[in-house]
Amino acid sequence: MNKRERVRAAVAGAAVDRVPAGFWLHFPPAEQTGSAAVQAHLRFYRETDVDILKVMNEHLYQADITVRNPADWRQIRAAPVTASFYQQQLDEIKQVCDAVGDEAMVIATVHGVFASAFHASRSPEDTFARGNPVSDHLRADPEPVLAALDAVADSLAAFSLACLDAGAAGIYYAALGGESYRFSQEEFERYIKPYDLRVLRAIEGAGELNILHICKDNVRLKPYADYPAHVVNWGENEDNPPLEEGRALFGRPILGGVHFRGPVVNGPESAIRDEVHGALDRLGAQGLLLGADCTLPTSTPYANIRAAVHAAATWPGN
Repeated sequence: MNKRERVRAAVAGAAVDRVPAGFWLHFPPAEQTGSAAVQAHLRFYRETDVDILKVMNEHLYQADITVRNPADWRQIRAAPVTASFYQQQLDEIKQVCDAVGDEAMVIATVHGVFASAFHASRSPEDTFARGNPVSDHLRADPEPVLAALDAVADSLAAFSLACLDAGAAGIYYAALGGESYRFSQEEFERYIKPYDLRVLRAIEGAGELNILHICKDNVRLKPYADYPAHVVNWGENEDNPPLEEGRALFGRPILGGVHFRGPVVNGPESAIRDEVHGALDRLGAQGLLLGADCTLPTSTPYANIRAAVHAAATWPGN
């Protein structure tokens, strides 16, 4: 199988010659944007031999507004796809897709509504010291915050479709807000879920490989069970449910099996191989895409990632 055939078979729950793999990391600051980012992605692709190449998104949602109180959220509008931060990301996606061509699926990163609203509420010079105004202000006065989430969701839906038009095979949607310590389940279903669903439903049927990434620790998986996506990924090593439990809940292919702070980061190769083989022994090869819990550290050697990718081919169960 070639890379695309392998991924398509895995998503369909069909037999594969080996489990396909996708790993990603943030590149050093000098390689995070522009032509340097394009070249960094292509070098990563060549040196790791991944089946799926995710284009990282370092162009965070901008609104040029610093939110100090709930009423300030009313100033946030839906950023058009023509906004410079979107256009810069779309240009990088197109260049990467053009270079990779038909060899492999390239997917585009979209930060979810909760994260994007947080990014929109901060000035560039602001810090995280103020805490998270999204959750704080939703509890204090939800109406203006929900109006902002509504605008951000519309903007992200349009941007996601633009990513597909630029050549991406799908969207990697990074969902936040489902952590049990952040919102109650009732709050999550009222404040966050409707806006996540608006973005994901906009691309439902449009992308070939839409991946739902449920980010952070102590997440409740059940509220995400009806989120549309071809593949689901979450960090089982971050005090979250194991992959077996989530797979039964979602009833679709999952991505994971590799600890994002485990042997793939520091080796040796034998430990990487043992971890991959152990994951395949546990999860089987059907309906699985090999990957990490979350983004790998920037310092992860590409040779280690390549070893993980190739370890799937030496699994005795193939």
